[in-house]
Amino acid sequence: MTNSREQREQSLDALDGGRFDALVVGGGINGAVSALALSAHGYRVALVERDDFASGTSQESSCMVWGGFKYLESRDLKLVAGLCDSRNRLAKAFPTRLAEARFLAALEHGAPFPPWFASLGAVAYWGLGRLTTQPPRHRSSATIRRLEPVVDTSVVRGGIEYSDYLLVDNDARFVSEMAFASTRHGATIANRVEMVGADHGINGWRVGLLDRVSGRALEVAAPLVVNAAGPNIPVVGDLLRATTEHRLVYSKGVHLVVPRITDSGRILAFFDDDERLFYVLPMGNRSVVGTTDTQVKEPAVVVTDEDRAFLLEQINARLNRATPLTLDDVIAERCGVRSLAVENEASAEGRDWTELSREHIVEVDTTLGVASVLGGKLSDCLNVGEEVVQAVGTCGLPASRKPSRWFGEPGPTARRRFDTRASDLAIDPVVAADLWRRQGMRAFKALDLVEEDNTMGEPMGGLVPMTEAEVRVMADHEWIVEPSDFLRRRTMLAQVERAADLASDHAVARALELLHLH
Repeated sequence: MTNSREQREQSLDALDGGRFDALVVGGGINGAVSALALSAHGYRVALVERDDFASGTSQESSCMVWGGFKYLESRDLKLVAGLCDSRNRLAKAFPTRLAEARFLAALEHGAPFPPWFASLGAVAYWGLGRLTTQPPRHRSSATIRRLEPVVDTSVVRGGIEYSDYLLVDNDARFVSEMAFASTRHGATIANRVEMVGADHGINGWRVGLLDRVSGRALEVAAPLVVNAAGPNIPVVGDLLRATTEHRLVYSKGVHLVVPRITDSGRILAFFDDDERLFYVLPMGNRSVVGTTDTQVKEPAVVVTDEDRAFLLEQINARLNRATPLTLDDVIAERCGVRSLAVENEASAEGRDWTELSREHIVEVDTTLGVASVLGGKLSDCLNVGEEVVQAVGTCGLPASRKPSRWFGEPGPTARRRFDTRASDLAIDPVVAADLWRRQGMRAFKALDLVEEDNTMGEPMGGLVPMTEAEVRVMADHEWIVEPSDFLRRRTMLAQVERAADLASDHAVARALELLHLH
């Protein structure tokens, strides 16, 4: 069987000298969904990412798929309604990868809204979401104390409980799976391939690429380039000599991963001392505290001592714990930038940073054949994909087909076939469900391996919850080039376990061996 490295080499060969309808630059959520939407609509698509898929902003989110409840503060009802629509479509299309989660917002005396007003907002939010989730509920301070004893309710006036969705696995895996899905429609994708130059002529673009693994130079031809480079859109734009009407400004967000704070599965929400929402979110057997919202000038960001101190101070002030959380409790950190599209940089000066719109913008230069995707969120990805298809059409490249569904998990018939066969092989139902959620149709390949050797259907033990069969399938199909691809993005092991523990774990070592990374 062809492994990921061999598949990657085949993609490089297909890219070099290849002619496509569209070249997508950037393998984050905007690039992955653009490649999937375009290829499903019949376009010949190439997607390149200078690092690994989802290795930038898309691996640093809160892992929420939500309608943007907090954007009601800025009265951006159009944005919230659009995000709710995309959220609902994603939840319906990915029923095992997204789970409805209850948010419990505890409102202190210093919160910007009283509980009764927040309750009205929650009802409005439920309505904008077309009543598809469990209804919101007002919660008294006493009820919050009963439901979540870890919350210090001594200064809490009351709160609200409402629903949104959370990725069962991590954000980066969701994004990379979209990129992989595009290959089923004929797309050619490659990670660790950087755009280094571009020339535009009467036949469109000739784009120079560099394989960052081997140093191999490549050239691709396409009439259209989709600039989906996230915070690096201006860099790619300079190579294309293409400008956008909107500009990007950047907001840094930081999360800290700590031991589990609550076992309820709820997402706890609080207003910090600056009256900005922050959360305690579940991630595996850990909790994630964040996020911050700090204006920065450049997209390259790191977690600072000030960030750590702020988040620990804010959460400790709102929890009822015998011992406060300290730096020693921090298992991992998440740090990325939000790219916010504004009309010009001056329009962002002097404004509350959280009030700037998180809405995405797709700008099209029909003369050059460049579509740029600015801003956006994982929750809004379906709208991005469809708008990119429309943008390509305005450049004179009509879609050759109109699929009834271009995104989503395999249907119930395939799931029933999988469940029946997994049961026949005596695979634990929980293990089988996890395998199906992560692998989809590739899970049948894992069953083939288990049929040959039934020990491959058991969890590997140690810190690796997966079976050896699944890791072998990942080695063959998930474009894993470096250990961090597996530990940080295809799984969340590097986020829920300490680096020293991963380095000494026998199952991790075995997994890396199976992935040809030993």
